[in-house]
Amino acid sequence: MTSLTLALLIAAPAADPAVQETSKPVGATRDAEKELLEGHKKAKPRLPLPPADANNPLARVNNGAFRAYYLPPDLRDSGFSRDPDPAMTLDNTFKVKLFWITSRANNCYYCLGHQEYKLLGAGVSDDDIAALDSDWLAAPPKERAAYAFTKKLTHAPHLVTAADVDELKKHYTAAQVTEILVTVAGYNSTNRWTDGLNIPGEDDGARFKKEGAKADFSTFKTPTSDKYAKQETRVAPVKLAARPPLEARDKVEALWKEKRAAVLPLADAKAVAEVWTDGAAPNWVALLANFPKSTKGRIAGLKAATEKGTLSAKLKAQVAWVAARQDRAWYALAVAHGRLLKAGVSEDEIWKLDGDRKHLTEAEQAALALAETLTAAPWQVTDAMVERCRKSFRDAEVAELVYHTCNAAFFDRVTETARLPLDK
Repeated sequence: MTSLTLALLIAAPAADPAVQETSKPVGATRDAEKELLEGHKKAKPRLPLPPADANNPLARVNNGAFRAYYLPPDLRDSGFSRDPDPAMTLDNTFKVKLFWITSRANNCYYCLGHQEYKLLGAGVSDDDIAALDSDWLAAPPKERAAYAFTKKLTHAPHLVTAADVDELKKHYTAAQVTEILVTVAGYNSTNRWTDGLNIPGEDDGARFKKEGAKADFSTFKTPTSDKYAKQETRVAPVKLAARPPLEARDKVEALWKEKRAAVLPLADAKAVAEVWTDGAAPNWVALLANFPKSTKGRIAGLKAATEKGTLSAKLKAQVAWVAARQDRAWYALAVAHGRLLKAGVSEDEIWKLDGDRKHLTEAEQAALALAETLTAAPWQVTDAMVERCRKSFRDAEVAELVYHTCNAAFFDRVTETARLPLDK
């Protein structure tokens, strides 16, 4: 990445007449952002707030409480292991910074608040957090490269190319690039859960406070230094170009026929065997198996999501198709295509999903409209979109619908950035 390209990435939002409006305000400055985070503690969620459950460890934070209450048991695990994985070598505070950037880019108040607390708990100053939003020049070149990749993978996964992977490889090993990819894709998944349901923030961040930390964890409305008080965001979704129109069927089918070679390493048979026992492993499993300890739950969760839960196999595959089309994730689209055929959907009916979908039931139309927006621009999801789904689905089914879209956000980004060959 040239210095000019980097400067453009961090100096100004993309200029495009197709401005995407958000369903809730973007805090343009640091103080405005803090005000919104503080106010989000009293936000009204899009599904009723779950009752208190002191006996469930998941329910200690609102994110987990919604998972525990609304999702079926087989789908509650977020896919992250809290135990260290020896194959992951990147510093945890660095990855929290990537989570902060991802959450700011998605205008996800809930996750952004958590990352604020985590960074403060790790001893990162308020100025250094503010710099993540507007001033990357003081960061080491390798971190700047990771920040730029994170922003692009979040806002425009359909534009990520092998060249973006090569740029990261100038600063990180192939395994570390894969770690960044899997990590940031996971953050995009989590944002869509907490923000899609508009889960309110907790009253304070005491659970994140570490011994010796001097920061105030009782409020986000802390003083901002003069240096960053007026600087505006370069990360949040402001003046972003809309996703382009979908490609024609013949173009996609031609892309499926092209020979592809993965640009990131696949794990060996021994590592794959640690996480997959159901016959020959697909390529996405071999990619995630590079981190067999930390991604074992993710792999199990993705598999369970296709087989279990309350929504029909057809609707879940439709969600996967719509998301993959928006993300231009050709490997994921091929997987969704296979799932739709297995669910009894004809070829012509599959491709009609790219149209206005007026041939579908109202329930399907509502579900796929929500999934499409949550995929391409989660900051555009509105209360009305969720309420439309609630007219056709039980609340637990609406939560599951959001959950499957979250899975797609992860799956699309990981498989397409790695340029995985289609499974035979």
